[in-house]
Amino acid sequence: MKYYKKADLKVECIVSDEDFEFFGVCFDDILDRTEAGMHFIKRVKELCAMTQNITWTNIAYTLNISMLPDGRVSLEFSECISDYITSLKHSMAMADEETLDPLKEFIQALEESDEEHARKLVARFEKSVKRFSKPAKNAD
Repeated sequence: MKYYKKADLKVECIVSDEDFEFFGVCFDDILDRTEAGMHFIKRVKELCAMTQNITWTNIAYTLNISMLPDGRVSLEFSECISDYITSLKHSMAMADEETLDPLKEFIQALEESDEEHARKLVARFEKSVKRFSKPAKNAD
């Protein structure tokens, strides 16, 4: 694997077929989010941090996966607010009517905030999403 630091909180990792083979996964494991694929992604993120001297904040995390013309795969790990905003904007295409306006407002608030305030907003947002996405416990 080859690593390229693109910003303080952004690293690209180029993965070859040999790398996938070494870790015992294939590209479909990543796309299908299998247990092996998710373990591979977490391990690569850790390797990115170690090799590029990055301390991840675990706030505003995005992963961009691209197929390269030569058959290798680019995994771009980022915690940059600008990348997070771009990801949210892509999510707008799938948002229902009820979600679209609040999403637009959130994006605007992030764009108008400085880095520190934007990170606080994202942290609160992600905490809320996790709270609402947990399955409800049975009241038996």
